[in-house]
Amino acid sequence: MRNNAEDLALPAWQAAIDPISKLLLILLFTLAAFAAGNLPSALSILAASFILALSTKNLPALWGMCAFSLFLILTMLLIQGLFWPGNHTAAFSVASLTFYQEGLGHAALLACRILTIIFSSSFFIQTATISENARYLENSGLSYQQVYVLMSVCYILPQMQENLRKIQLAQKARGIAPAKSLLSRIKNLFPVLLPLIVKSFQQAMNRSIALQLRGYASPKRRAASLTNDYWKDKFCHRLLIASCLVLLGVKACLTIFN
Repeated sequence: MRNNAEDLALPAWQAAIDPISKLLLILLFTLAAFAAGNLPSALSILAASFILALSTKNLPALWGMCAFSLFLILTMLLIQGLFWPGNHTAAFSVASLTFYQEGLGHAALLACRILTIIFSSSFFIQTATISENARYLENSGLSYQQVYVLMSVCYILPQMQENLRKIQLAQKARGIAPAKSLLSRIKNLFPVLLPLIVKSFQQAMNRSIALQLRGYASPKRRAASLTNDYWKDKFCHRLLIASCLVLLGVKACLTIFN
């Protein structure tokens, strides 16, 4: 998670995209993923978001964000493959358990939607600093409370990833051997999951109190000036909003006529 512009060295085209356009890109990819009614179209949207995330050239951070969703995806494949109401075509059997094609396909569609949101969010997180995001959003007319809530939501996964890394380092320093297999890593994650979530929320509350004590809630406070020049930000906003509305309209029409 980057806090200052000095931590970031971006290609020109990434630096030219303003924070609101990047947020609208997340919305556009999310709507496109949910509008996709079949697995091939969902995979094509997933591929586009993956290419966008790869352009940040920060694979460790991307993998760290995906790791939190792997358990959820595996759980969906298990439950939907076995118990989805539309199951009727057997795909394969493991011991006495039979997995069905329809349930696995539905779970794969849901997994594509989750990963699409993560990949598009990763592009936003890795190509913008917290300070520049806050400055731009405040200059756009949002209050500092709204900006803080939005930034907290967008950066919750990187924050949890950093807290998890600290916990793992502390465990290693105490002589606990790191897990080697994927199954062992999942088992070791459960005991620290609740403290991890609680610590992340505590940090968010502490930051909120610190901002209030520094006078960020004062009506006399002026938003800081922008440090970057963005390429046709208003035009990009209108284009992306129009694209989102078109997707919503197409999805509504397909739902009505089907």
